[in-house]
Parts: sequence; C-alpha cells; structure tokens
Amino acid sequence: MDYSKHVDELAYAHGEPLGSARIRQQAEDFKVNEELSFVPSGEGEHEFIYLEKTNLNTEDVVKILAKHADVARRSISFAGMKDRQAVTKQWFSVQLPGQVGPDWCLLETSFDIRIEKVLRHSKKLKRGAIKHNQFELVLSEVNAEHADLAERIERVKKLGVPNYFMQQRFGYLSQNLSRAYELFAQKEVIRNKKTRGFFLSSARSYIFNEVASKRVADATWDAEVAGDVYILNGTRQFFQYDTDTQIQRRLLEQDIHCSGPMFGLGESQVEGTVKALEQGVIEHNTVFCDGLKKAKMESARRSLRVVPQALEFEWLENDRLRLSFKLPSGSYATAVLRELLKIVSS
Repeated sequence: MDYSKHVDELAYAHGEPLGSARIRQQAEDFKVNEELSFVPSGEGEHEFIYLEKTNLNTEDVVKILAKHADVARRSISFAGMKDRQAVTKQWFSVQLPGQVGPDWCLLETSFDIRIEKVLRHSKKLKRGAIKHNQFELVLSEVNAEHADLAERIERVKKLGVPNYFMQQRFGYLSQNLSRAYELFAQKEVIRNKKTRGFFLSSARSYIFNEVASKRVADATWDAEVAGDVYILNGTRQFFQYDTDTQIQRRLLEQDIHCSGPMFGLGESQVEGTVKALEQGVIEHNTVFCDGLKKAKMESARRSLRVVPQALEFEWLENDRLRLSFKLPSGSYATAVLRELLKIVSS
C-alpha cells in the first residue's frame, strides 16, 4: 500500500496554504525549548540533565549519555522525542542509585551539546511529562502576500488548527505505514520492540488522522455534535456528550475540545453520527485495526484541535518570517505551518 501522500491529503481547516516557504536551511531555523510539567525536587537517584543539542536527535543523545555515565540504555529516560535538524533544549534523566554523576560538561568538548542544568529527582522522567514545547521557527523564501498571511496567522491564533500527526510520525514518504501494513496483513510477529513501537504508533496515528480529516472536512472538528466525547483543555480527561454541559460555549472558550480515536481494545465511547463516522474509518482500515488489537493496544482519545499559545510573527526580511508559539506535548509545529504555507524542508 502507498501512503506517501497521506499527510498532504489531510483536509485544511482554514483553506489552502497561502503560498510556499522553505524551512530548516540551517539548524538554527528550527528551535525547540522543552518545559517540564513539574520541577525536579533536587534529591533522589535520578540525575536530570537539561541540555541544548544541535543536529542530534533524542536517540543520539541517549546513547551519548549512556556511554558517558557507563550505564545501560534503559537507565536513560526522556519526556519527548526531538528532531535532529534543529537546535533543541531538552530534559533527560539518568538513573544513578548511590552514585555521583559524571562531569556532564565534558560532553561539550566532543559533541554539539551544551549543558544547561543538572538536578536530582526521586523518579525517572516519564514520556509526555511536558507542560509545553516553545518553538521559534524561521521560514525562508516565503512566497505569499504579507497582509493575507497576517490575517491567516491571526485566525490560527484565535481558532487553532487540526491536531494532526505529521510526517515525522510516519517516516520518509510514510514508509512506516507501508511497512506496517505489509507486516500486519501477513500477520508477522515483530520481535524488535523499538520497530514494533514505530509501526503501532504509525498505524494508530493514521486512523486518528483519517477521522480528524473527515471531521475537518465537514466542519465538525471544533463544533458541538451529539454523541461526541470531549477532552478538557490541557489534560487527557474526557467526558461524554451531555445536553446540560453548555458544550458549544465551552468549545468557543477552548475550555474543551472535540476528540478522535486512538484505536485499540475497548468499547467505543462515542455514539450516533460520530460513532458512524469513526466506524466507517475503522472498517476501511481493518488490517491496521486488527494489528493494533492483536498487539493489545488500549484505546484512548486525542483532541482534534490544538490552539498555539503566544503565537507571534516578525518579518526579518521581505521573504524571511520568524514565528514563535507554544504547543502541548504530542502536537506538531508543522501542523500549524501547513495551515499557513506549503512548506518545503531543506
């Protein structure tokens, strides 16, 4: 199966892109600053390291830290994956029971890493323990009317964008999806845990995107629909539709968001037309869904909408634009960009 155009074919919430632009001509054009959802206590067997890395992805740094501390890979934890072609500030934890940590600053002499903070904590860093990611992006060769783009940015700032999983989730030309389909269709057992995780995440994200795109296309991704399940802003808590909960007002205030399925085992929580729509996507993708059930993935819900916080823009030159904004953990900066411009990655 060919899924190479999956992300390109997802529905737009605010109309087609207003023009084109290029990004990542250099690592400094894509900056990410991770802020945790808690403050390390200062005591415990886990050393928390806050560092800035350039042209290194998260797995690269995990290997570097493990080797430097002479510990196993499993002793290293992080809250979220970060791209290679970027300048990113990110937290890692290293389990060092009864040990004094090494001099982490020595890494600065051998790698494009700068140590910002080192603290202790009683528990390891868990995935998703991020308050938000702060992005600062520089777009080059911007080909769009400035006034139109300013208006579109303001609209995105006010209304948000579809919370799609983007290309990073699916690999180059969505090859993770194609490979997952082949393996699931042949009912092969994927023994490598890391590879298995990539394929399961890709399949699950694809199902969500397909549902989200249909909701965007029929203008119900941010509107009250009987039978829907709603997620409280900034949390993973959800509740079922109730005529007495002032749904539309809360949606407009962005206190809650409509949700889509992260497919897995368990009964569907939605009803009515929403259930029919989701069921249609599931029935059209039985290979993925059967594979997810066989892997015993638990069902969950994800917000259909993400609203970038503190969204600002500045023209550096006539065709160079700097954008800055914050997103919650699990949301993609490129999902914001695609509602503005057709992005070409260098």
